[in-house]
Amino acid sequence: MEEKRTTKLTLAIDPNVIKSAKSYAASIHTSVSGLVEVYLRHLTSGEETDMSADPATWPPLTRSLHARLRTEGPVPDYDSLRDGYLIGKNAK
Repeated sequence: MEEKRTTKLTLAIDPNVIKSAKSYAASIHTSVSGLVEVYLRHLTSGEETDMSADPATWPPLTRSLHARLRTEGPVPDYDSLRDGYLIGKNAK
């Protein structure tokens, strides 16, 4: 049997989203890493539709994850999250 190789990935995610993701993952007997891996595989499989389109046209997995992990307001971009983290970290 071939061993599955994995690589760690650090993400900046709202703590409330993480809490919801952990709860959902536990309810379906998997991990948040497992959810993210399945989601990323799906996104990169070529089966994904345009994410700017109507969510009703998204694949079922994407709609499900989007509904469960939705945050209030617009999703900040990586640079904004990083800058906010660094400003807060350096202010201490």
